[in-house]
Amino acid sequence: MDRELSRRRLMKRAGALGLGVAAVSTLKSAAAQNATPAAPDTSISGSLNVAMVANPQMVALQKLAPEFEKAYPNIKLNLLVLPENEVRDRIRTDVSTQAGQFDLVTIGMFEAADYAQQGWTLDVGTPLQADAAYDYQDIFPAMISALSGKDDKLYAAPFYGESCMLYYRTDLFKTAGLTMPDRPTWDDIQGFAQKLHKKEGPYGIVLRALPGWGEFGAPLTATINAFGGRWFDENWKAQLSAPDSAKAIKFYTDLLINYGEPSATTSGFTECENLFVQGKAAMWMDATSAADLLGDPKLNPQAANTGFVYPPKEAIDTGWLWAWAFAVEKGTQHKDAALAFVKWATSKNYVQLVADRLGWGSVPSGVRASTYANPGYQAYAKGFADLVLSIIKAQDPTKCCTQPVPYKGLQFVGVPEFVTLGDNVTKELANVIAGNEKADDAIKKVNDMANAWAKQNGYQ
Repeated sequence: MDRELSRRRLMKRAGALGLGVAAVSTLKSAAAQNATPAAPDTSISGSLNVAMVANPQMVALQKLAPEFEKAYPNIKLNLLVLPENEVRDRIRTDVSTQAGQFDLVTIGMFEAADYAQQGWTLDVGTPLQADAAYDYQDIFPAMISALSGKDDKLYAAPFYGESCMLYYRTDLFKTAGLTMPDRPTWDDIQGFAQKLHKKEGPYGIVLRALPGWGEFGAPLTATINAFGGRWFDENWKAQLSAPDSAKAIKFYTDLLINYGEPSATTSGFTECENLFVQGKAAMWMDATSAADLLGDPKLNPQAANTGFVYPPKEAIDTGWLWAWAFAVEKGTQHKDAALAFVKWATSKNYVQLVADRLGWGSVPSGVRASTYANPGYQAYAKGFADLVLSIIKAQDPTKCCTQPVPYKGLQFVGVPEFVTLGDNVTKELANVIAGNEKADDAIKKVNDMANAWAKQNGYQ
């Protein structure tokens, strides 16, 4: 009965996800959903160069890549797996110049519409919809929408999706006599971090501070939003030095300086996750996609003592919305082979393959309704799946802030030129965490930087 009630809760959550009616219709038993895939077309050939972000789900794919080559013996995969900042730079350079170094690349919601508008990537949605066994309708509509171009065609097939949440060590909290609320505030988090922090570890909290608009920039921007701040007002006047934004920036940097990991400016998503798994963090706020790994005792020695709650709020609830997705470069000479790989890597059958070979802790979640309806996943993720769906459901990229803004995006400013600004702002603020600059001075600099950027790019 508990499992059936859990299944119903998951169905209700998934149906509310903007993730819509189409997703609800697919929430049946896993056995009923797994249509027999068509036999691979072994006549397809080519050598595919694929650039991927080095997150755990992609590393799992790297391990299973030989299974694709068995199914398609005439296709050779060359996988380049790099840290987030590095792979983003390599991909953007190759895609924008159409240099042809890669056939397939992993991009996200920030890049998808821009790359499509520039004509740098191909429509993958049409061929995916044509394959009944792929079950295109099983993908959450919110993910389809966010990765589509202005023509409503899908230009990047979602591999896994996420928002953000807070992870914490239940054993450390119990020993200290502390109770984590289901919906903590940032003030709560600061108080807990102060009481739990040890210089030699575990640290009160670990957070990203590795410069980069998608590394340090993601949780920082989510925090600015939570405090009632914003990057720009409706006229594109910079607001980073406005009271709410400045308070958030000081809070985030002070939290890491006083209770965070040493050398925090070298810590991105992967480094923070490693610290938590190694038992060196009492708390960590980051992507919901990490929940699958953290819940697996084979991957996380702290699994039995890992708690999951909503991301910290302050003036408002906050979060982000993201998907890592596979896009096919327009200049590829191996379109059929590239589409075959996209179809394989983003299918329901691939999710089951990962579960069978590597365990549920390695599956790419957050994209398909069938994953959350699968009895195996329900049993594995009963401690967090319902929560993850609830958090993702609440995210609206058009409503990031308490005050009006001229852009879309929750953890970024959704215009192409933001890459440079986001990188430069996070580099400057990393100096504060490193002890090389005062917060007030850095905040003034980044605000001036944002105004100059807005003028240079024609927004002001």
